[in-house]
Amino acid sequence: MKKWLFRIGIGLLLLLLFIVAAIVWNYFDTTTATRFVSNELAKTIKADWPGTPVDGQGRFVNHEFPFLPRTLDLLRWQLGSNQFETEKAADAYRISVSDPTEFLAGDSDGIMWLGHASFYIRLKGKGILIDPIFDTPPILKRYVPVSSPLEKLRHVDFVLLTHDHRDHMDEPTLTKIAERFPQAKFLAGLESNDVLQAWLTPTNEVKTTGWFQEFVLDDTDLKVYFVPVRHWSRRWLFDTNDRLWGGYVIESGETTIYHGGDSGYGRHYKQTGELFPEIDYFLVGIGAYEPRWFMEPNHNNPADVMKAFQDIGARILVPMHYGTFDLSDEPPGQPLRLLNAQAENAGLTDRIRTLNIYESLALP
Repeated sequence: MKKWLFRIGIGLLLLLLFIVAAIVWNYFDTTTATRFVSNELAKTIKADWPGTPVDGQGRFVNHEFPFLPRTLDLLRWQLGSNQFETEKAADAYRISVSDPTEFLAGDSDGIMWLGHASFYIRLKGKGILIDPIFDTPPILKRYVPVSSPLEKLRHVDFVLLTHDHRDHMDEPTLTKIAERFPQAKFLAGLESNDVLQAWLTPTNEVKTTGWFQEFVLDDTDLKVYFVPVRHWSRRWLFDTNDRLWGGYVIESGETTIYHGGDSGYGRHYKQTGELFPEIDYFLVGIGAYEPRWFMEPNHNNPADVMKAFQDIGARILVPMHYGTFDLSDEPPGQPLRLLNAQAENAGLTDRIRTLNIYESLALP
């Protein structure tokens, strides 16, 4: 018995030393771009763009604000107090859920919000899913339980993934989509092949590209571009920024749609707006922004969102990434309340279109 207790004690001590060493290494680790990469087969759409920046360890780097997540900062947030604790507990706001049956049974073009950062878009007969998540990842809490729409989807041609975090790239959801739609193409940032190809069927094609590049789709009705956002990536302990994150610009006919994934505020909005001066729909995250000292590098608050909306010059703003999962300190209804106040102050209320979960926005 004493030997087993001794071995357990040694094991726990080694584990503690490993954790301390990882925290110390993580705290002093830095990232600086040393070279640039791209998909050599894809078209780069920004004339002066050298490629997506990568550091000396092969990790992708935000081109304006280099960032690495700090374990000590995470612990400080999780173990600290929440200034919104009382308000959050009392906030009864919950997003309404609509019936998706009519839209999904039809053929008209439209944008349907599936909650969080997930959308189903129909354009010129093409079915497009963005960051679909029909399950609840471990640890996360859903504010609003919803049933999966998968069995009601009649066709999915493309699945667009903004980054590898588990509330955006959900293995069970993507596996089920691939099984139901074995011809669907999956699009993502550079180096995302490793996880995606393990989850999909042999007939599902995976295409990856870098920032400011156009995906090679061989489709005359649709163009899809990958554009920079201010964020990061990681699924495991030692793969930080190994896979590229980003946003999407989707063009079909007279319609242009921007999906911003997860992002902090930066000049990338203005840069994208200069390349695409006629964006119709600006799908952008408005939540998971408190506490600011921790969230600011990666998630806009409503004031940032209004600046980004004006920077990019889009026609309609569709808010997302709020009120679905409990991810941060602010109350669930605060993001939308603050966004509406910001829009009113800027005289832009008529350009905000808020959707229920499974509500669709008709496209002309």
